[in-house]
Amino acid sequence: MRMTFFLLLSLTLTESLIAQHIRFTSTELYPEGSAYSPKLKTFFVSSVHYGKLGKVDLSGNYTPFVDDQELVTTAGLLADDERGLLYVCIADPGVSIKTNPQTQGKLAKLAAYRMTDGKRMFLVDLGALNPGGSNFANDVTKDKQGNLYVTNSFAPIVYLVTPTGKASIFARNDSWTGAGFNLNGIVYHPAGFLLAAQSNTGKLYKIPLDEPSRVSVIDTDAIPGADGLILSNAAELLIISNSSNGVYRLSSTDSWLSARQTGTIATLGSFPTTGMIANDATYVLNAKLNEIFTPSAPKTSDFMLQRIDFPVSTNN
Repeated sequence: MRMTFFLLLSLTLTESLIAQHIRFTSTELYPEGSAYSPKLKTFFVSSVHYGKLGKVDLSGNYTPFVDDQELVTTAGLLADDERGLLYVCIADPGVSIKTNPQTQGKLAKLAAYRMTDGKRMFLVDLGALNPGGSNFANDVTKDKQGNLYVTNSFAPIVYLVTPTGKASIFARNDSWTGAGFNLNGIVYHPAGFLLAAQSNTGKLYKIPLDEPSRVSVIDTDAIPGADGLILSNAAELLIISNSSNGVYRLSSTDSWLSARQTGTIATLGSFPTTGMIANDATYVLNAKLNEIFTPSAPKTSDFMLQRIDFPVSTNN
């Protein structure tokens, strides 16, 4: 009886905590990537400023997790409970305490760390596949075989990394070029394709896994500043826009040949970047990166995983 009572109390407290926005504090952390491990009931966040990785619990307590010298700026994250690994995109946009002329605008790596103890399991130099070019490893997703796909925001490339850490260029397309950040957020769709967003144009792309050269632009309204993507279900996608401080819901009835916007929610903080589904709730990271990229701006240390609740969509 006592065990049942405490189990019910624990479940009630967890449901109560997960229903709220999760605020956390770490001195000038400026996280960009975020991920959630259902198994560990833990959020992971990256850091544009320090490059380190941290953990945030359901109560908003931040604790350091990994501080590896290889981590200059950490961007997109992916928590893989099946393999017990946290995948981390590594870049150098020039605002890290580890920034240097050899890596700024050129660095693109993917690392895997064991989620239980932070041990590095592999480190892949993606930039070596684009020698002499500009590079920025931004976001990562995983297919059902465990293959990883990484966007390069400074070169028109999507990388493929096998579960054992072998890298190759998966797709290349001249449309993914232009000033500023190009390809950014990416998600795997269980029907066998990738969805990827281009920040500077606001376009959304469909990339078939079996024929990656057959890239198509999805027929939908552009969302400038498109950053992280969250696939709610097979027919619904959330796009986080860092420039408009908003989250857009898109629905598709034709396997993402086209899509229409079915809702928008403003974020409470500035420069939202990434998000995830955690315990059936959707969270978006209010990263405030506008502060770190503006040298004269006052710097702050409080950040938020904001719960986003859209009305139920009929996808009609």
